[in-house]
Amino acid sequence: MLTQNDTTALAVRLFENKTYGTTYGKGLYRRALYNGTIDIKTPVVKYIIDLFPYQEWAHQARTDAQMVTLESITQDSNVLFSWIQRYDPLTKKKTLVNGVCIFGLADKTLQVVIEDEAMAVADGWALDVRSCRVARGSNRSPQLLATNTDLEQWA
Repeated sequence: MLTQNDTTALAVRLFENKTYGTTYGKGLYRRALYNGTIDIKTPVVKYIIDLFPYQEWAHQARTDAQMVTLESITQDSNVLFSWIQRYDPLTKKKTLVNGVCIFGLADKTLQVVIEDEAMAVADGWALDVRSCRVARGSNRSPQLLATNTDLEQWA
């Protein structure tokens, strides 16, 4: 059962896609404006997201669950969307899970819904997105961050 759960510690890091607009094959262009990660503290699990404008995102729908999600979402030019993939750092394998991430550019809000039976995660979150301080000499710092917990306590 899907619930709104603010007690599950969640951190979403968004990075500007530096390869936006470049090709990765004949006639194939990178269209994600942001790449990102969703980290859940308990259970320890990492998800990967790529935020696209509606048209590019909608064309990626493949499963029946994704088609149902598309029917319930309204197209908006000020919103970015992503399907969610679980990432296994040991095997570097990405597995598509039921869920969606919606980033409102105008109001800087992030909605995340994840239904991952294998990891016992079935929750939804609404988070405010904040700009990150630029770390000097670090190329790995996110540009945007959304969390519902204190990251200093994250271990």
